[in-house]
Amino acid sequence: MFSIRLSQTGIGATHLDIHTLHVEHAVFLASYTILTVANSWLYKGTKGVYAFSLYGFFVFLGASAVAMRGHIPDLISIVLGNLFVVIGYAFLSFSLIGFLGRKTSYFYLQIFLFLIGLVTMLQYGWFHPDTGKRLIALSLVLGCQHGQIAFFLYRNRSPALRIPILSMTLMLVGLCITNIVRIVGVALHGAPHNYLNAGPFLAWILIVNSCLQVGAMVSFVWMTAAMLRGKLEVQTITDPLTGALNRRGVERAAEQSILICRKDSVPLSAVVIDLDAFKQINDCFGHHCGDAALIAVAACLRNHLRPDDILARIGGDEFAVLLPRTSIAEASTIIERIRVSIAATEIVYGQIHTRVSASFGLAELNSPEQDWEQLFMRCDKALYEEKNAGPTKLRPRDVSSSKLGLLPN
Repeated sequence: MFSIRLSQTGIGATHLDIHTLHVEHAVFLASYTILTVANSWLYKGTKGVYAFSLYGFFVFLGASAVAMRGHIPDLISIVLGNLFVVIGYAFLSFSLIGFLGRKTSYFYLQIFLFLIGLVTMLQYGWFHPDTGKRLIALSLVLGCQHGQIAFFLYRNRSPALRIPILSMTLMLVGLCITNIVRIVGVALHGAPHNYLNAGPFLAWILIVNSCLQVGAMVSFVWMTAAMLRGKLEVQTITDPLTGALNRRGVERAAEQSILICRKDSVPLSAVVIDLDAFKQINDCFGHHCGDAALIAVAACLRNHLRPDDILARIGGDEFAVLLPRTSIAEASTIIERIRVSIAATEIVYGQIHTRVSASFGLAELNSPEQDWEQLFMRCDKALYEEKNAGPTKLRPRDVSSSKLGLLPN
């Protein structure tokens, strides 16, 4: 990654050219900052991506200022250069907080650390220059920033982003450790008055920091890609109107539930629900009112289902419910409560008020060879029999033609 340049300091003695390393560090950060900017354009609308681009930009500015030391005023190369890095990690913290959608008071900690950095850089970089104290102060501030961000990620790790978040956390823990090592090394052995004359110890710290910073940038790009992939996977198995699973989603969930129930030797029941006279609502009030009815029924079903139960919309006005660890007798009790609740649910769309009833087809998994498709067919058959026995019709008072004029154009 780095072309380490050796320069002579005496007979047979060499040291790493830290100025060259800083130049290469800036070049690498420039390249990866471009990557983060491109990533922010690619994932427009994703929270935190713009703040992460600012992280890369400010860290690059800081590295560039330090690399140009001796060619620009010390106020810029030492004080502003180091403060740019501190600002960059503050933006990294804000980026991850926004990306993970968390509310936290860490914002105030980052402001406090920036103020400490500002005071110490002015004190030891401008008013009373002292390379050793400046390096210790900067390492302390950056180490606290890295540790805080790593701790935040550890506390807010998302199962869907577990591996990329772990990668980012490890990069930040590594950065925190290198700052601790630098504090100890400088405290024990001191630092040269001119930082550009630093020996191999500080040069290797820079190399490790550079690798870890690049790793953090790549980890964030990985996180955004993983989040997008997760969202796309959710969209493929979710009904956009009701938020329930769609037919594909319930097929996957059913396969897993059936395997678990067989393994644990517990019952599993399933229900297919069909809304009675739903076409009448669409014909009289329009499809928008029909959508409102589907949303209301889905909410009603959720209110009566347990955390492990699975709800899906499998067709226009058809829903399916999986009831793991539930016998058909227990399922019948649940279904009767749902039947009453749906009938009592008022569908409101604008000034339109109506109600809907539902028919149910219930079946229990009854053989080791039976799969979801067979169980669903048995539910569908039971539903057909219930409807033939006399489905509940939408009452005339529930569908009033006098309200047709209330529909929006």
